[in-house]
Amino acid sequence: MSTSTLPSSMPDTVSGPPAGQAPVAVMFAVTSAWTMCLAVTLHSLASHSSPHRSYELWVVHDGLEKEHMQGLQNAVSGYPNVALQFMTIPGKLEQMLHDRDVRRFSALAYARLLAPSLFPRHARMVYLDADTVLYADAAELYDADLHGAPLGAIRDTAVLSSLVAGYPRRQLRKLQPLGLHDPFHYFNSGVLVLDLGRMREEDAESRLIRFIEEHNEALEHPDQDALNIVFHRQISPLPIEWNYHFQFELEKDGLEEAIAGTEFAGVSGIHALRAWKLFHMIGAKKPWLFPEKSEEYIMSAAVWWKPAMETAALQPHLSQLLAEFTQWTRRQLRHNQWHLPFSFGKSFRKRRVRINLLKRLLRIFEEA
Repeated sequence: MSTSTLPSSMPDTVSGPPAGQAPVAVMFAVTSAWTMCLAVTLHSLASHSSPHRSYELWVVHDGLEKEHMQGLQNAVSGYPNVALQFMTIPGKLEQMLHDRDVRRFSALAYARLLAPSLFPRHARMVYLDADTVLYADAAELYDADLHGAPLGAIRDTAVLSSLVAGYPRRQLRKLQPLGLHDPFHYFNSGVLVLDLGRMREEDAESRLIRFIEEHNEALEHPDQDALNIVFHRQISPLPIEWNYHFQFELEKDGLEEAIAGTEFAGVSGIHALRAWKLFHMIGAKKPWLFPEKSEEYIMSAAVWWKPAMETAALQPHLSQLLAEFTQWTRRQLRHNQWHLPFSFGKSFRKRRVRINLLKRLLRIFEEA
């Protein structure tokens, strides 16, 4: 696969329907294991909501306990303009997934594909993964001008990085014969703006389901891959501030040239100024899981723990979790500091790096 520059994007501003025309509709899809991080997402969304707009938040689930639903309701309490509603996984989704291998993903990942029929009275909807934190008003995302496209999304930076490096991911090689003719257009499906009316007109839901039924074995990221094939070159690129999830490697050869004139230009400034509007904690190293001595974990922890501790409904549980994480970090720090004088060469340098990471992590936990 040859490397080429990214096609030009739309302007990096979000504009669209005038405020107040319709409720800001946002969809989530979770199992019970994700309710804690979803509570943080919901609270961050509510706390940045405009008092001049109404917000209709939907949680599609596979059978949440009442206590989980009440905890999520508590996360948005105090915001009368924010309504939280629940919907169980529809029978058609269960039937579609019967005996289907979805690998490490929950079957609920497919729920976003069914949004046009799940929400028939909505003309537009935002979909968000549960491992996101908002730092701006979701109405800005909901109002995005899609320029006639059926959906808005942000291109996948891990894919971009692999293409520029000349080592395209195996996933891309498998998708190209299925219709991904230009992998530079491959997008992340964790943040979407869906024009449900346009999707209904194009019978997108049936096309998506049919594609999954025919090509399930070839899809490493089932819902995301299906969306990328069915809507290839039909997405409206959104500003990357609305799906920020990486430390961009501008020093990589060819990358800076490849992103010129696209929505990725200037991304290093977003990180330096913490100017993201939505932070997406992709990958396995989630900040609410047991701490790790890695740069990726520390960056996510620095973003997540402060808004998490501001979510009143979670404070008792998170305070205990934070105490456990802090104690573990202190023990690790003491252990490495004690062994440092007895380390030499490469081992000494590695231990110093580990100590610096642990000090940063400890500051995050102590300041949360």
